Amino acid sequence: MRLAVAVAVACLSIVSLSVASDVEASIKKQTDIPAQGLGPALEAFAKDRDFQVVYRSEVVGTLQTRGASGNLTPKEALTQLLRGTDLTFTFLDDKTVTIIPVPSTSSSDASGAAASSPSVQPPAPTNGDGKTQEGKRGFLDRFRLAQVDQGTPSSSSLVENKADQPSQRKPEQLEEVIVTAQKREERLQDVPVPVTVLNADELADTSQVNLRDYYLTVPGFSVTPGYSATQDLSIRGITTGGFSTPTVGVVIDDVAYGNSTATETNIVPDVDPGDLARIEVLRGPQGTLYGANSMGGLIKYVTIDPSTDGYSGRVEIGTSDVYNGAEPGFNLRGSINIPLSDTLAIRLSAFRRQDPGYIDNPVLNLKGVNEAEAYGSRFSLLWRPFENLSIKLSASYQDTKQNGVSEVDNSSVPGYVGPPLGELQQNYIAGVGGFDKTIQAFNANVNYKIGGIELTSITGYNINRLNDTLDYSYYLSQQTESLFGVKATPYADFAKGDDLSEEIRLSVPIGQRLEWLVGAIYRREDLDDDDWTYGSNPTTGQILGESVNFGYAINRYQEYAAFSDLTYHFTDRFDLQIGGRETHINEINYPVSVTGPLTDYFYGAPSPYVIPSLKSSSDTFTYLATPRFKLSDDLMVYLRLASGFRPGGANQVGLGITPQYNPDKTYNYELGVKGDFLDHTLSIDASIYYIDWKNIQFELQNSVGFPYTGNGGNAKSEGVELAATAKPLRGLTISGWVDYDDDVLTQAVTNSPDYLPDGARVPNTSRWSGNLSVNQEFPLGNGATGFAGAAARYVADRLGLFVPPGPRQEYPSYTRTDLRAGVKYETWTGTLYVNNAADVRGILNGGIGYLYPYAFVVVQPRTIGVSLSKSF
Repeated sequence: MRLAVAVAVACLSIVSLSVASDVEASIKKQTDIPAQGLGPALEAFAKDRDFQVVYRSEVVGTLQTRGASGNLTPKEALTQLLRGTDLTFTFLDDKTVTIIPVPSTSSSDASGAAASSPSVQPPAPTNGDGKTQEGKRGFLDRFRLAQVDQGTPSSSSLVENKADQPSQRKPEQLEEVIVTAQKREERLQDVPVPVTVLNADELADTSQVNLRDYYLTVPGFSVTPGYSATQDLSIRGITTGGFSTPTVGVVIDDVAYGNSTATETNIVPDVDPGDLARIEVLRGPQGTLYGANSMGGLIKYVTIDPSTDGYSGRVEIGTSDVYNGAEPGFNLRGSINIPLSDTLAIRLSAFRRQDPGYIDNPVLNLKGVNEAEAYGSRFSLLWRPFENLSIKLSASYQDTKQNGVSEVDNSSVPGYVGPPLGELQQNYIAGVGGFDKTIQAFNANVNYKIGGIELTSITGYNINRLNDTLDYSYYLSQQTESLFGVKATPYADFAKGDDLSEEIRLSVPIGQRLEWLVGAIYRREDLDDDDWTYGSNPTTGQILGESVNFGYAINRYQEYAAFSDLTYHFTDRFDLQIGGRETHINEINYPVSVTGPLTDYFYGAPSPYVIPSLKSSSDTFTYLATPRFKLSDDLMVYLRLASGFRPGGANQVGLGITPQYNPDKTYNYELGVKGDFLDHTLSIDASIYYIDWKNIQFELQNSVGFPYTGNGGNAKSEGVELAATAKPLRGLTISGWVDYDDDVLTQAVTNSPDYLPDGARVPNTSRWSGNLSVNQEFPLGNGATGFAGAAARYVADRLGLFVPPGPRQEYPSYTRTDLRAGVKYETWTGTLYVNNAADVRGILNGGIGYLYPYAFVVVQPRTIGVSLSKSF
């Protein structure tokens, strides 16, 4: 099968070398023209396409363009450049185009039809000698010619297009969004993948800085907080819950972050939005372009690049208060862009924040035990020594400390021991529940373009560390009491992950209809973990002795992968994308020595017990095939067949533990449509999908409750997603989505003490969810603009973790409502927000199957805050 695919791809490449374009206007080419004055943008277009662009100086004047980006035909590029300018274009011949005003809607052409969007229009009438009928001035007196050899830039100044002034009452259009979902810049509207883009500034202004704060804005996306600093991410219900290998990939500037296997260091980064350009969330398997762990989808954090255009920056300060909070929170952010020359610029940013705690421990007389502090900084450098070469270096650091777990205990649930508790309270022994999580990321991105060929090198080195403690008294109180005379049993863990990766990819146009992306990736992860349990004084935290030390575990993961992606344009409307990726993975667990009096309890052997070295390896092939048809420049339908996988690995040997587990895979079958309607005031993104999940990896437990990973059973995820955004009136934006997702096992899991029947629902996944937001901007006078908005987010009922035959934990449905309002004046923005305005107690995790059956994680209570920011 793999050989056949490889031969087919090679044959397609060879045949395409002889294919020539039938029509110049159908030739696609990668286009990257930034937002700027329209005059310079047209000159850049002319130089790039070897065109002549003719226009009257007063017509273009000081108009601005949002730019053009993506793999575009000349018509598509010009349409993007002229969007929102009230100008259109016409081809005089294959290499000459003229820019003219769109005729008034009151005037008609020869057939009586009114002109509308940019399209091929008749040229201005002339007398046949190069002079217009309007007067005697010649062609060169009336027009400006943007030619390939033209070296003088347009004198356009950065003056806002009059059509965008508030005094003009024409309907507003939706902003065009550029993404890199397929490892190249494209219009979001053109990407045949369901993608949601989150605005980082809006997240920062409303203090939604963690994934659990804003995941409800993305269809089919779920974030389930786990023990301590862990959290389980899933998209379209691809999850088994618990502490398992990730099913959602995470990349920061195209560098994979987080560990690829189920280890203690598998910590999902909550990147502060202060220095982000945007967050892209891709739904459905992305295994061909992004490799392991993206079997459900992918999160892409895209940071802001330094700019040589000029000095700029942003500062922000804010404070917030939460219901039942011990003290207010605060946040400080700042960033600055410094051009050092015409080719070199740096960007610096830093932040510090305190998230207020709202859970109390009345037994220890502690308030706000889950208060957290975070701080970090980032440095980036961009150097363009030549026009076609760019080098970007960056380094970032983020540290988050939390004093206690964000869990509330229900004292009426069987298993709880202690005095009765009220709302937002917990009862854990002293000195446990806190964590310290550190994230470091170092990137070097090199991009070189020559002609239509683009070579990219991405080098990354990431470090993540976690120190945390938990209360294991529920499980080991009897054993601890027999050793130390107390029941208090803290569990402590130190984990560290070092991740080195290198990706090299080449984008090559072959002939005039074929685009070829080919690349290779190497990734090495070193995972260190040291954890132990001990006895302590329950009220002071004084350590009385160690009961078991699970040893210093060292794990090395190595991944080698090569991928190829081909897009063939049969016409300027229809194309076919096919791709494949071959991945080879080696993993080794080095010997571990377990010591302490409870060694026999866990491993059935006296201390010291040596776990031998274990090795595993696997080869996995993933693919994608996507035919795409553009009904128009703004309406597209596509089919998508794609696969994804999680790597296999090795387990620590113990009582009843299998030494190795295998990869599992997802196969996605999807029909999607994207379109802009009503003169770009309405946007639709809809898809229907079926995902087949094979040989699922589950978190299992041996006879004494020790966790390990195994395979068994199959599942399906089938659903419908519909998202829409509209600007029906000036200043008014309405957006929303609805998602139906049915995720169940299609084959029973019988090789586990936790027997899982056919038809069992996947954990922590709602069948129905939805989001509706409304935002209105309005003039306040004297140049100030006000804004107000509300968002309602609904999550239907869910079931908790898989457990042995018997009832599973049920999580009721809930609706969270967020409000915000504020004022913008010149470069200042002030925002007042209320998150979870109705103060609902939606349950996110906990109960039966959780670490403690009486503990639950709930939505953060009502939070009121204010922020003030200034850009310069």
